[in-house]
Amino acid sequence: MTLSGTYYAASSSHAIEVSVRLEADGTLHIESPEFNRVEQVRACTLSDPLGRMARHFTLPDGARLEITDVTALAKWEHSRGHRTGMHFVHGLESRWRWVGAAVLFLLAFMAVGYIWGLPFAAKRIAMRLPPKIGAVATDQARTIFTRLFDFESSKLSTERRQKIEQQFQTMAAVMDPGNQRNYRLEFFAAPFPNAFALPDGLVCITDELIEEAKDDKEVYGVLAHEIVHVREQHGLRSVLQNSAVFLIWTLMTGDISTVAGMGSALPAMLAESGYSRGFEQEADLGAAEYMIKVGWGTKPLADILQRIDPEHSHLGDAGEALSSHPLTEKRVQVLADYEKTHPAPVPAPTP
Repeated sequence: MTLSGTYYAASSSHAIEVSVRLEADGTLHIESPEFNRVEQVRACTLSDPLGRMARHFTLPDGARLEITDVTALAKWEHSRGHRTGMHFVHGLESRWRWVGAAVLFLLAFMAVGYIWGLPFAAKRIAMRLPPKIGAVATDQARTIFTRLFDFESSKLSTERRQKIEQQFQTMAAVMDPGNQRNYRLEFFAAPFPNAFALPDGLVCITDELIEEAKDDKEVYGVLAHEIVHVREQHGLRSVLQNSAVFLIWTLMTGDISTVAGMGSALPAMLAESGYSRGFEQEADLGAAEYMIKVGWGTKPLADILQRIDPEHSHLGDAGEALSSHPLTEKRVQVLADYEKTHPAPVPAPTP
């Protein structure tokens, strides 16, 4: 096979047009009016293919021979059985269908990773964190919450707080048996009714929410909802899922100690968008399961949800589309549907 080429002597930029013959015996013949040269191909280094770019032989003395007819050179390599991994890559790059298929595969892989991979990885990390990590994250988040929302000490009576705290501890023991978390309840006075859970088991509730309740079961329903958030570690999982780069780094290095510093991101996440629809529904259904088992039904939780969040009850589908968490009306309906399909167990008759 004869090709055209450009020869550059070692340590020289002077280009010489040459004729190149690639013989079957493995010799490389370089011919020009100025000189002739013969080398063994195995003594030369041939650059890997890269798109349509010219390739070159590097000769034993450092001289370089550039070949622009890369198609013919590839055929010669194929006839000699000389193939490398880069030839496979070059083959893919040269076929647009393969390029298109690779792009589609990459997009599909990224979508699958975002929809299923990130949540799965975030849950595995959050559930396996040492208790000390959750405690540090909780301390950071609590400090920021109290400053951000101007929380003050609770004005409720000691007896009232003790009664709610006692019921809370009973519920936590039943809903998260065998846990290693330090479940506790803290009361605050605030400008609005609310409750939120932090990673190590701290649940905060405002006096205003308790005063909105017409029955203690409504308060207990809210607390059951927050216990599920703690049990399933929704807070840390939300922050991890929203910090994909950090999550990937944690998975690659196995260094989970810096997760503690993410506690400072919890208040901003909860204040801006709350938990995801999936996490809110999981917490609602977990609370509903407990409330049905103890004979309260889901109505107390549904009632207080509608009372403390009335502006979200009538937004309809358009409002839900703009929200990252389910609207109150839909949450109430989900609770009612769950109770219909999971009725309270009928007690055995007394003999």
